[in-house]
Amino acid sequence: MTSNLVYVSKADLAANPRADWNAFIHLLAMSDYSELALRQRAAHLVFWYESEVQNGGHLQFFTNQSGARAEETVSALEAIGAPAHAVVLTRALARWQACEHLPPADSEEFVARALEPEFVELDSAFHNCEMTLITVLQRHLAQFEAEYIVRE
Repeated sequence: MTSNLVYVSKADLAANPRADWNAFIHLLAMSDYSELALRQRAAHLVFWYESEVQNGGHLQFFTNQSGARAEETVSALEAIGAPAHAVVLTRALARWQACEHLPPADSEEFVARALEPEFVELDSAFHNCEMTLITVLQRHLAQFEAEYIVRE
């Protein structure tokens, strides 16, 4: 198992106090799952779950590549400190697996499906969790920064 680290210079931090956060997000977004260490993989899965649901709800999460790791994402949510989100995803996964879903033929079909009530309640539950996944990821980075960032 490999580990990717990102480098943030003092000059970058002086110019942008959020440079470490930006580097962390870049690492999670741009790295392949197989390139990451165990802890990084959990953050990667949580990042993509958050991104997909924010963008298009649970339907988008499941129809995109991220959904293929839904069970691992539940475990990642629990490990990273987002138990309420883990419950929501567990419920969404059970609903997803309860019937066959063919990939949408095009964006119009995706939009039509997204307007159906299948995941509306669970999308709302995701957004109503007390702590956002961004906050969870920020706390995770603060706790394990050395596993993601090298300051130069």
